[in-house]
Amino acid sequence: MNRVLTGAVDIGGTKIQVGIVDESGNLLADKCFPTDCRCQSAEQAMDRVIELLQVQCRKLGLQLTGLRGIGVACSGPVNLDTGSVENPYTLPGWMGFPIVEYLSAHTGLEVKLENDANGALLGEVYQRKLMDHKVLMLTFGTGIGVAFWNGKALYRSGKYHPEMGHVIVSSRDTECYCGHKGCFESCCSGKALNERAKAAGYEDFDDLYGRAQEKEKGAVMLTEEIVQDLKNGIWSLNIIFKPDTIILAGGFSRKHFAMIRDAVAEDSAGKEDFLDRFEILPACENKNSALVGANMLFMKG
Repeated sequence: MNRVLTGAVDIGGTKIQVGIVDESGNLLADKCFPTDCRCQSAEQAMDRVIELLQVQCRKLGLQLTGLRGIGVACSGPVNLDTGSVENPYTLPGWMGFPIVEYLSAHTGLEVKLENDANGALLGEVYQRKLMDHKVLMLTFGTGIGVAFWNGKALYRSGKYHPEMGHVIVSSRDTECYCGHKGCFESCCSGKALNERAKAAGYEDFDDLYGRAQEKEKGAVMLTEEIVQDLKNGIWSLNIIFKPDTIILAGGFSRKHFAMIRDAVAEDSAGKEDFLDRFEILPACENKNSALVGANMLFMKG
């Protein structure tokens, strides 16, 4: 096989995805397993990653050492200077884990690390051919991941990825692990929205939203409050970065893309003095963007 292949790993608070990607961004193998930090250590999780990569390589007719390297997109904070995970929030027990060193030592391959929000954005930019566009990506999952491509490179700030999911959006008294109350992630992540719905007596956000569609008064009021928080968060990021394209990703966005899109469109209407023209797109459905983005870490050097 003459193609240049890269091992790719996407680590989130819920699941770890492992795959092999070719230089054109095609995903040739893809497998996931639960993160489950309570039952497995970071070392055990990485051993499982290596095992899956070995199996995938064999199916493709090559040895693990035939890969050009392993790109890792991991839920942050991650320290790009030391190659370590510094995220006790969504990866409890992994704090300080030297993921680059561990994977390299156990595979003999070069390993490159990136925050998962950046990894997913790189994959979207590459797949959609938006390299010369300004692209803002928001991922609503266990937390809220935000990343920005300025038309030439990723927006960075020192050794850590800027945690833009922690802008303040509300005066609600919900305290986030970041130490502040009313931040975007503590109010509007998929996890937070389910918790807000349950606290109001609904099964989850889907149940709440369905009741709001049926004009149940309490559900309508809470949904309107949530939509305003979403507007506040996206407005703050939109007005700072002024992207050409906003991409919405994550499980919550897949289910409720139209709701978020329409809310943002309503909020930005008539604001030409503040915002540039932009489009809102759902994340690519057919590929794991973070795995493709992990491959791009090698392409971009």
